[in-house]
Amino acid sequence: MLPTASSARVSVTLAAYRLALGLSARVPPVVAYPLLDRVGDLVRLSAHGARAAVEANLEQVLVRRDHRHAWAVRGVFRHTLRNYYDTFRLPAMSDTDILNFVELQGTERLDPILARGTGAILFSAHVSSVVVGAQALALAKRGGTVVVEPVEPPELLDLMMRVRGSHGLRFTPLGPRLAVDLSATIGRNELAFLVVDRDLGGNGIACAFFDRETRLPVGPALLSIRTGAPIVPTYVSRRRDGRLTGVVGEPLTIERTGNLRADLIQITRRVTSRLEYHIARHPEQWTVLQRVWDVVGPGAEGSRGGGGAGEPRGPTPTERGGEGRSW
Repeated sequence: MLPTASSARVSVTLAAYRLALGLSARVPPVVAYPLLDRVGDLVRLSAHGARAAVEANLEQVLVRRDHRHAWAVRGVFRHTLRNYYDTFRLPAMSDTDILNFVELQGTERLDPILARGTGAILFSAHVSSVVVGAQALALAKRGGTVVVEPVEPPELLDLMMRVRGSHGLRFTPLGPRLAVDLSATIGRNELAFLVVDRDLGGNGIACAFFDRETRLPVGPALLSIRTGAPIVPTYVSRRRDGRLTGVVGEPLTIERTGNLRADLIQITRRVTSRLEYHIARHPEQWTVLQRVWDVVGPGAEGSRGGGGAGEPRGPTPTERGGEGRSW
C-alpha cells in the first residue's frame, strides 16, 4: 500500500526534526547563530501569515509602526530560529553546559518557598529560550514540570518532549491530565512552569493586555488557589553574546477574597502586568507567531492608556511600585 499524503508529511517532518537534532549537536553557536539569523530573515519574507501576525502583535506593544517596530519584527523571526536550535542542542549538552549557558539571577527567592515545602508556580512569556531557562533553573534548584502546547502528529510531540526532557525536567501537554500533573508537581515540592501569554486552552478570561482586551489563561491563579503554592514571575532573555539570562522575580503578594471568579481575575491581572513588563523590555524576543489580538485597535475599556510613539505600552517599574527591581 502506498503511503498517504498525510503519512508522508509526518515522515518528512520527523526526518527534518531528527536532522536538525543531529546538526545542532555538531554545529557550535558561534557558527549556527549567524546562519540561523539569515534563515530567519528568509522565513520572515516568505511566511506572510506569520509576519502579519507578528507585525500586528508588536504594533500593539510598540504603539505604531516605525524603525523600532521593523527591527523588532525581524528579531522575532531570528530569535525563533535561535530558540529551536537551543532546544535541539539540549541532548548534547551536559548539566554543567546548561548552567554555564544560562546566567541565573534571583534564585535565592525560591529558597524560603521550597523550605516551606509548598512548591512554586513559575510563569513567563514566550520570550527567548524559555525551555532552556526552565531547564537551568530546575537543575539549579529543584525538578519540575513544564506545560507545553500539544502538537500534531503525536510522534512529533513525543520526540520534542524527549528532547526537552533530556535533563530530567518533565513536560506535560495541555489536556485532561494537566491539573493532576501540576498538582502532583506542587505536592512533590517542585516547580511548575507555565507560559501564559496565549490562551491555548480556550478557557481564559478577558483582560486588558497592552491596553487592548484579549483572553489570557488563568492557569497560575487557578493552580495557586487549589494548592496554596505561591506564584513567582520568571524572565528569560538573550544576551548580546548569545547566552541567556534567567531571572526569578519577587513572588506575587495576593490578598484573596474567597470569591473564586474575583480572585481569578485579580491574580490574572497581576500576572498580566508582569508579562507586559517583560515583553516590553524585549519585544524583538517575543516569539509568538500567531495573533494575540484579533484586530489591532483602540485600548480596552479601563486601560491605562498608551505611551508615546514607538515606546512600549507596558507599565514601567515605577508604575508598578518598583516591581522592576526583581531584574
